[in-house]
Amino acid sequence: MAVRYDQTRKRIICRWEEPTRIVMDKKEGVIKRSRMITVKVNENGKLNSKDRRRHEKHPMFPYISRFNQLLNKMNYFPEAEDGYTCAVCGAAEQVSPHFDPRTQSVVWLCGKHSAQSPEVDA
Repeated sequence: MAVRYDQTRKRIICRWEEPTRIVMDKKEGVIKRSRMITVKVNENGKLNSKDRRRHEKHPMFPYISRFNQLLNKMNYFPEAEDGYTCAVCGAAEQVSPHFDPRTQSVVWLCGKHSAQSPEVDA
């Protein structure tokens, strides 16, 4: 599972894989299906009420809510890109916040390392 904030779309994106049974030519198998939900974040850091109502009963929504709370505690909104560096390489350009579900904390990653980080299972 990976949870991140997309600065250009102003959305928190939660992506995960789930096993799905398939049948092809009478043969059964299991594939990993990639799933995703997104929630828009307003300028003041609140989750969009329409998206909140739509997803609030989803089992992944607590992760999105917790991530948003952490960003608000850090006074991230409106987007404060200065002062953060990639946790893997130390780059300061184009870093974005990601949620680490194991430690329940925010990890800053550049685009190059967002899928390669040992802390985030992307």
